[in-house]
Amino acid sequence: MSTLVAQAPAQTRASRALAFIGGFHLWMALAISTLLIISLAGCALTGIKLPDLGAWAIISLVLSAMLLPLPAYWYEKGRADLLDCALTLLWSLLIKLIIPILVQVAVRLRMPLQDSFFGRSDEHLGVSVPAIMAWANHHWLGSMLNKSYAWVVILLPLAVLLPMLAGKLKYAKEFLAANLISFAIGIPLFALLPAIGPWHYFHFPPSEAQTTFCEAPLLAMRLAGTYVLGSQEAGVVCFPSFHVAWAIFFAAALWGFRWLRIPVAVVSGMVILSTMTTGWHYFVDVLGGILLAVISIVLAKRLTQRTETIRHSRSGPLAP
Repeated sequence: MSTLVAQAPAQTRASRALAFIGGFHLWMALAISTLLIISLAGCALTGIKLPDLGAWAIISLVLSAMLLPLPAYWYEKGRADLLDCALTLLWSLLIKLIIPILVQVAVRLRMPLQDSFFGRSDEHLGVSVPAIMAWANHHWLGSMLNKSYAWVVILLPLAVLLPMLAGKLKYAKEFLAANLISFAIGIPLFALLPAIGPWHYFHFPPSEAQTTFCEAPLLAMRLAGTYVLGSQEAGVVCFPSFHVAWAIFFAAALWGFRWLRIPVAVVSGMVILSTMTTGWHYFVDVLGGILLAVISIVLAKRLTQRTETIRHSRSGPLAP
C-alpha cells in the first residue's frame, strides 16, 4: 500500500510534466519525422546513395543510450523546464542533420537553371550586384560587411542557446518553428528555381569559396548517375537567400533581450547586406529571403502561441 501511495505523486508529477511540454514538441516530432521520410524517399527517387547506414545506425544507438537517460530522469522527476530545454536542443540538432539532405535532393531534381531570370530581374529593379561589390571592395564599411557573411555560423547556435540559458525558451521555440516553416517553403522554391549565383550571369570572377562550395558542388550534383550523399560540401541555395532569413530569425529570437536589440539589429543588417557585397546572392534572392522570413515568423509565432495555450490548459502547477 505504501509503495502505491509513494508512486502516485511521482506519476502525477510525470503526467503534469508531459502535459507541460506537450503540443510544441509533439508538433516538432511529427514535422521532423515527416522531413526525414521525405528525405529518404527523395534520396531513393533522385539516385542519391546513402553511405554506411549500418555505421550511422550504430552511432545513433550509442548516442541515444548515452543521452536519453537524462531526459527520462527529468521526466520522472517532473522537471518539465529541463525536459523542455533538452527536447528543444534535440530538435535543433536533428534539423541541422536533415536539412542538408533535403537541399541535395532538391538539387538532384535538375530543374533548369534560372540565373538569367534572376539577373534580368535585378536589372529591371535597377540593382547591380557588381556595382555593390565594387563599392564594398573600396570602402572600409564594405570590408566589414564582407566579413559578416560568415557570422551566420555563430549566430544560429546563439539564437537557440541564449534564450534557453536566460529562461526565454519560447523565443528558441519560435526560432526552430520558423526554420522548419522556411525550409518547407524555401527548399521547394529552390528546387523549382535553382541558380548558381550572380557571377554566372554578370560574368565577374567568383571567389574561391563561391567556386568550391557553390558552383562546383551544384553542377556535380546535377550530373546524371548515382551521387553519394555528402560527397560534396555545399552551400548551394541561391533563391531564396537563407542567409537573409537566418539573419532575421536571429534578430527575432534575441529581440526579447532589450539590451541586445541595437547590436542584434546591426549584426543582422550587416549579414543581410553582405549577401550582395560579397556577390553570393542576387537582389531578388534577398527580397525572397525577407519575404520568406516574415511569413515564417508570423506562422511560427501563431503555432507556438497556440501550443502554449494548449499546454497551460492541460497542465496544473508542477511540484518542485
